[in-house]
Amino acid sequence: ALGMKACSIRLLSEDGRELLVKAVANLSSDYLHKGPILVSQSLIDQEALRTLKPVYIADERTDPRVLYPAEARREGIVSALCAPLIYRGKPEGMIRVYSSRKHVFDWFEVSLLQAIAGEAAAAIVNARLYQEAIRSANVQRQLSMAADVQKRMIPSRPPQIPGFELATIYVPSLELGGDFFDFIHLPPDNHGLAICDVVGKGVRASLLMASIRASLRAHASNIYDMSEVLRRVNRDLCSDTLSSDFATMFYAVLDQSSRRLTYANAGHMPPLLLRGGKVCHLGTGGGVLGIDPEMHFGHDAFVLQGGDVVFAYTDGLSEAMNFEDVAFGRERVEKAALAAIEMGRNAEGIAKHVLWEMRRFAGLQTRLDDLTIVVLKAL
Repeated sequence: ALGMKACSIRLLSEDGRELLVKAVANLSSDYLHKGPILVSQSLIDQEALRTLKPVYIADERTDPRVLYPAEARREGIVSALCAPLIYRGKPEGMIRVYSSRKHVFDWFEVSLLQAIAGEAAAAIVNARLYQEAIRSANVQRQLSMAADVQKRMIPSRPPQIPGFELATIYVPSLELGGDFFDFIHLPPDNHGLAICDVVGKGVRASLLMASIRASLRAHASNIYDMSEVLRRVNRDLCSDTLSSDFATMFYAVLDQSSRRLTYANAGHMPPLLLRGGKVCHLGTGGGVLGIDPEMHFGHDAFVLQGGDVVFAYTDGLSEAMNFEDVAFGRERVEKAALAAIEMGRNAEGIAKHVLWEMRRFAGLQTRLDDLTIVVLKAL
């Protein structure tokens, strides 16, 4: 349109320090590889980016602002006009047109290049946004697939154990969560119950969750000793992850015939044993998983009586905040659970009642953490 010798489009790098070649017409490879165009060194580009107006170069061979005058001479470039690519008031790069002879650009040519620059900037940004949308859609598709896999790792329903009721609630804060619970059948007539809270949330936490679950299942199926199971899970986690990757876990085994519950707690929020209107915290065990490979864990056991309730949960329940930045807290968890038992609720009713009380307390405040509840009630 302008009848010029050549043209180039350079876009700002992500850090805004350099102008990178993205499209050219009629410029040799030698000229294009003459060296970088750093904004800090190019007075012409600095002026155009600062004023957001075209800058005229009468003779690139002699103008002191030109970075590569010798290369311009060899390329046969004389006059040039540099216009910023502006989209919604923000510069995205530069478009330059080059003449093989001295040329003074009139008002029409300057206006025409500015118009072309504006259209080019809009096209470039739209193309970039389109590519980002494609990448985002691909990532979202991968996340959805990962979430489907993770959901299959979470039991869809608790096992049926004669003489007991089991209920669960699992509410991840993101598509991928770090919490998990699990039930492991251990013959003869023993049932493993686990609840775990992995640090963080999202993809990283979900990968750690899958690793810990696999380790727990592998060791629990061969070892009955609570302390040894957690010791080996902890060792596996320490050997495969960073010290910043840790988790808390409560693991218990219920002997169906004797009604004996043996448990070990690895730094997890102590589950509640609710018996006769009183609360006992099940905290025996050790520190969190993934920090110290030499950590040892203790364990404890007791016999469940009719009406006893074991209420296990992750900190997404107790640390839920209301609009005044007040946490729901352990005391409210205990109070809500006791109230549900007093009302004669079954295991599922107890879990739902405590969740309802938390939501009523927090209102519409955004949840910041995954939430998991496991309730075991002895009949």
